[in-house]
Formats: sequence, C-alpha cells, structure tokens
Amino acid sequence: MKKEELLKIRIARKKKKPHFIRQDANKHKKLRNKLKWRKPKGRHSKLRLSKKGHEAVPSTGWGSPREVKHLHKSGLRQVLVKALNDFDKINKDEEGVILGSTVGKRKKIELIKKAEEIGVRILNIRNTKDFIEKVQKEKDEKKRKREERAAEKSKKRSKPKREEKKEAKKEEITESSEENKKKEEKKEKDKILTKKN
Repeated sequence: MKKEELLKIRIARKKKKPHFIRQDANKHKKLRNKLKWRKPKGRHSKLRLSKKGHEAVPSTGWGSPREVKHLHKSGLRQVLVKALNDFDKINKDEEGVILGSTVGKRKKIELIKKAEEIGVRILNIRNTKDFIEKVQKEKDEKKRKREERAAEKSKKRSKPKREEKKEAKKEEITESSEENKKKEEKKEKDKILTKKN
C-alpha cells in the first residue's frame, strides 16, 4: 500500500479510537482525575474479560499501520534540530525538521533560514515568514523600551544628589520663611485688634 493510503487509514482509526478510561474511574472520585490507563487485573473483572457493554480496552486493533507509525501527518519522519550542523544528516525527501523548544529566538531564525536554503520542511512552525516578523517586532519593542529606560536614568543622573538636596533645602527654607512672615503679620494684626477693644 502507498504511504498516503496508510496515512488515511491511520486518521480514520484515530477518529474512531475511544479515550481509554481506567477501570471504575466513573465510580470512584479519586480515580477520575488520574486519566492514565491501568490494566485491569481483577479476577472477575468484566473489563479484563472484554465483556460487551463495558469500556474499550487498548489493543493492537486501535494502532496505526506499522509503516506510518511515528510519522508526521504529512508523511515525513520527524528529526529534532538544535544546531546548524544537524542539517548535514537530513534527507529532505523523507524527513522533516522540528526545531528544539529550548533553542532561542535568534538561533531559531538562523535555523529557519538554513532550512529554507536547503529546502527542508519545518514541521512545528506553520508560517516561517510570520514567525520571523513577529520575532523582529518583539526585538524592536524591547530595544525601544531599553532606550526609554536609559533616557530616564540619564535624566536622573544629570543632577547630582547633593545639588538636588541643596535645592530641596533652599525650597524648604523659602517656604518656611514665607510662612514665618505670614504668622508675624497675623500676630501684629491680632495685637492691633486687641488694643482697640
């Protein structure tokens, strides 16, 4: 059979395949959250005996055809790439590239360009141009914010702390002297008013 037909069979099987539930997960609350399958081992277990009317049990019939097992839906074998020299071993007709999740954005862009240059398909990024544009925008935004922070810091550093403190003290002194003058004037007015009475 051709690879395309086998991939179609795999898709059809996976659509029909149920979600295998652990035995008695519907009866016991503590088992509901644990979705891992466990083989039923009870002596009288209906699930182990595959009785009609009980949940499905994993078996070879649910599996995908051996020729297309572990292949990508495009029919390519997946190869993990983390560095530029990993491209040397790749066969572009049969294999597709998956970029490592731990690879940084700058290096990812280099890997994408290398893949386009060779003609290898990247399987875990749909649109490489959009990805590169998005990364470039993020980079520009980060740079702009860094420049803004630097400008704010330079404004703060332009006046030394001593000068700032001196200016603050001068302002306090002028404010306090104005307040003292106002108080003295008020006292004099009060004295005049009390003398008249």
